[in-house]
Amino acid sequence: MTERLAHFLLGWAQVEIQGSWARFLNGAARSGWEFWGFQREGDRVFVRCRAREYKQLRPLARRWKVRLRLRGKGGLPFYTARLKKRKGLAAGVLCGAVVYWFLSGFYWGVTVTGAETLTPAQVLAAAAENGVIAGASRRGLDPDMAARALQNDLPGVSWLAVNTDGCFLEISLRESLEAPSVEEDDHWSNLVAARAGTVLTVEAERGRPLVRAGDTVEEGQLLVTGLYAQEEDPYSPPPAEPYQILGPARGSVRALTYREFAVEVSAQQREAIPVGEVQRQASLVLFGVRIPLGFFQEPEGPCRSWKEIKAWTPLGRALPLVWEEQYVQPLAERERTLSPDQLREAALLALRREQKKQLPVGSKVVEESLSFTVTEEGCVLRAQCRCQEEIGMEQRIEVN
Repeated sequence: MTERLAHFLLGWAQVEIQGSWARFLNGAARSGWEFWGFQREGDRVFVRCRAREYKQLRPLARRWKVRLRLRGKGGLPFYTARLKKRKGLAAGVLCGAVVYWFLSGFYWGVTVTGAETLTPAQVLAAAAENGVIAGASRRGLDPDMAARALQNDLPGVSWLAVNTDGCFLEISLRESLEAPSVEEDDHWSNLVAARAGTVLTVEAERGRPLVRAGDTVEEGQLLVTGLYAQEEDPYSPPPAEPYQILGPARGSVRALTYREFAVEVSAQQREAIPVGEVQRQASLVLFGVRIPLGFFQEPEGPCRSWKEIKAWTPLGRALPLVWEEQYVQPLAERERTLSPDQLREAALLALRREQKKQLPVGSKVVEESLSFTVTEEGCVLRAQCRCQEEIGMEQRIEVN
């Protein structure tokens, strides 16, 4: 191995010998010449020698009456000579090595694993405040200190680590389990009807239900009581003094209710329409630094803008090199008069928003009767609805 390295560093020449090659090699060996890589093809012999000694073999060849031909050469001196003739290639190789060395001193990407309640965007935003970002210096970032600072900034995280994988960072975390909420049982309460309706289902977790499915209840009527007496066992003798149970009533009472809604929509509507050409600006984002490619000035007045982002993800790794294009569409406001059909559609949409606003979560409209009144000024929509909704409302009992 050492000899091969020495031959490469000093350079070598492959020589073809024709004639009395045996006498020539013996005479050269006695004179101190060194040969290697011996090959024979018929009456010809191929050997290798040091590149600088090839011309010195000519007098010896004439003495022994052999013919020498150069068949090849190699080694570091010849590679260096080629690079001297191609200075641009040598400069490119050198610049590439310097750029590679420089870029390898930074982290090229950050990923998040283990986030459940927290979103990756929240974790990355907190990480950026602590220096854990794409483009952070590998020498200037201490993963352990960054992990401790990041864990303090993120609520509900029981364990967090910042792991390094070459030029990439991985934030691994585990969120703590949320403690179950403790209900306040130190007060007394009942469930009363928030609205009048026909009871559909009754589920009493705590307390005694006073209504059943099919009953009609009025607003404020008692549904589930938190104060009730002990139930007697029909197969046992009655107790001398039946005890009473007192506590908070818990449960769910769903009922079929009646509601009326009314919405009004104006016939004159203002809308923004596109005018002019869409303006485009391209940017190159490298390590979070945006480099605009060209000049761009946002138009005055109302406009709509959007972006198209194309990230470079070779082998599934998102690198900090992004091509970003921003588009801006100028807008102009105008007033238009809605047709009767458009008025009805707008009124119906407004009704749905009003129903969603007033009805409790989990409710639904099972039947409705709509009445449209269309005039030149607009449209009035009145709706009579049958709804399934939760009517149980907690009412505390104050005891002096």
